Formats: sequence, structure tokens, C-alpha cells
Amino acid sequence: MSYRFYGISIESVTVKNYAEVLPKSLATQIEIFLPPEGSFETPELQRYLKILKDYEEEDVNSNMTLANRLRIAFRDLKPDTICGKFPQAELPLKRRLRCVAEYLIRSCEFTKLRDKNGKLVKRKGVLGKMVVIYQPELKLLDSLRRQGLIK
Repeated sequence: MSYRFYGISIESVTVKNYAEVLPKSLATQIEIFLPPEGSFETPELQRYLKILKDYEEEDVNSNMTLANRLRIAFRDLKPDTICGKFPQAELPLKRRLRCVAEYLIRSCEFTKLRDKNGKLVKRKGVLGKMVVIYQPELKLLDSLRRQGLIK
């Protein structure tokens, strides 16, 4: 299911209540189509939302930054590797995700898992190399909530 449509009944969205019912990112995206600038009425709005939902369910990452992809993947707060969360990703994408993970470490949303002696805990990745295990922090959920990506 598309994260922006999670828990939303499209049939209950109208041109009058869309701002209260939809996540902020989605409400902002459709405002231009509503009166006075646009010409959508409730049936057109609902049809458009259905198309958006179907598109996002085909490619959930269609409109997400790499940081948000990582945040969504680790929202369960369970430690894992990038390879573990993105097993089908190609090597260049995994490299970019590791760079973004370093940014999330600096913003206190991730840490690298360490043992009781302070040494990094590593696991064999998909390609057989030892890779770091990332531990998501609670601040990650706050970032997702602030952006309207989770409730």
C-alpha cells in the first residue's frame, strides 16, 4: 500500500475536507486542481487520487528522497543492513543509500550498531562483503511524522 494513502478512504475525500483528511504532502499536491485556480469537483478529485494511489502502489518510491526511502525502510526501528532492507537494489543505489545513511547518522536518526566493547557489528552482505548494521533511532519516526509520511 502507498504510504501516503495508508488508512485513507478515497471515497470519503471531498473538495471541502481534503486538507483535513489527506496528508500535507498530498493535500499540497492537489490544491492547484481545486477551485478557485482549478476546476476539480469531488468526483474528479477522487478519480485523480485513485490514479495517484495506483501509481504509487506500482512504485512506492516514485516521489521520495533517498533519506525518506531509508526512513520508511527502517520505520520498524529494527537494526539491519542496507542490503537487508534493499535486497533488489543495484550497487550504485546501495552506495548512495550508505552516503545518505551517514547523513542520517549526523542528524541523530541512525547509529551504527556496536558491541559492548564499542566495535562495529558487521554482517555479510549480499555480495559477501562485511557491511555495517544500522540502528534506527526514535528521531527517525519524528522526521516521518513531521513530513506526514506516517501518523
